Amino acid sequence: RSPSLPSPKVVCSMGGLFPASEARVHLALGDHRLNTTVTYNKDSLSATAWVEGTAENEGDHLLVCAIMLGNQSQESWRNLTVYSFPAPNLTLSEQEVSEGTQVEVACEASVGLRVRLSDAPAEPWAPSVQFLLNATAEDNGRHFSCSAALEVAGHLLYKNQTKELRVLYGPRLDESDCLGNWTWPEETNQKLSCQAWGNPVPQLTCLRETDGALLPTGDLRPVKKQYEGTYICKAESPRGAVTRKVFLTVLSESGKNVLIIVLLTAGAILGAVVVATYLYNRQRKIKIYKLLKAQEAAAMKLNTQATPP
Repeated sequence: RSPSLPSPKVVCSMGGLFPASEARVHLALGDHRLNTTVTYNKDSLSATAWVEGTAENEGDHLLVCAIMLGNQSQESWRNLTVYSFPAPNLTLSEQEVSEGTQVEVACEASVGLRVRLSDAPAEPWAPSVQFLLNATAEDNGRHFSCSAALEVAGHLLYKNQTKELRVLYGPRLDESDCLGNWTWPEETNQKLSCQAWGNPVPQLTCLRETDGALLPTGDLRPVKKQYEGTYICKAESPRGAVTRKVFLTVLSESGKNVLIIVLLTAGAILGAVVVATYLYNRQRKIKIYKLLKAQEAAAMKLNTQATPP
């Protein structure tokens, strides 16, 4: 048992006794008789005692319960193991640090115990484990767990201690969390999200350059032409500030038609270029072929004239 837990309760009961009130009970831990409380019923009894878990009692003991009535007696035995299992000690050199600070994480056990520390380099169970961590923004909220193991009566028992690391870092406003360009058709349903990260959590404001209007975030049902513009998003906290431009384009019906025409025109031009390139290469190959044939014919003619009679 752990010293922080109550002493274990021992109960010994027996039925079929008459008269039960005349029965005597003997409860003992090894050679030490336990202080016992006996409750009698019509033909049964129940004896209760508490085993004091102390350092002196640590180890394996024989727990004996004997019930005697007249010249008859019954006994029962159980093995009882008294043990001490204090929790391991997990320490962080600092639990709240600025980004880039080196933190020492250490896990230690009491004498005779072994521990293992999560995220530490893989190694066998040891009396103590520690490692150094260069804290980054990704480590904010990271949990470290220190586990201790103890074998008791053939069973392996574990105790854990967990601590959280808090990393302070300036505002982040990345492309993945706040896109720089949004292009939507007018009167469609869309969702615009722009989120900043940091510890402490930064305050985010997005204002249009022309008139200071707020960027409409969340569900836009539907998208209006009036939302269009260039917005300046600013994420600010006590640890600094960052800004980002967000371009919101809303295509009206005429705008969509212009876009379709532009795309069709671009497609036609690309097709014409492909066809022209193909024809040019084909004519070039034909000219080269004719030139080679003419050279072969001239060579054969010269060979014929040079042959002696």
